[in-house]
Amino acid sequence: MNKQYKITTEQVSGGYDLIVSDGLSQATLYIYDESQAKELGERLITIAIDQKIDINAATAIFNQGSCMFNNDQIGE
Repeated sequence: MNKQYKITTEQVSGGYDLIVSDGLSQATLYIYDESQAKELGERLITIAIDQKIDINAATAIFNQGSCMFNNDQIGE
C-alpha cells in the first residue's frame, strides 16, 4: 500500500503544531521554530517508511531517540 504523506503546520500560542499524516493516522508535535517543520516532518516519514510502521509509531520512536521527553515524564 502506497501511503500519501502530508506535512502541515498551524500557528498556536507560542509556536506551531507540526502535523504529519499518512492518510490513515496523524501525529502532531509542538515546535517553536516553523523553519524546522519540513525537516522534522521528513524525519518522521523516513522512520515510518524504513520501519514499515504508521506515523504515530514513528513519532514515538523519534521522541525517544531525540530525547524530546525524558523517560520519567512519559505516562505522567
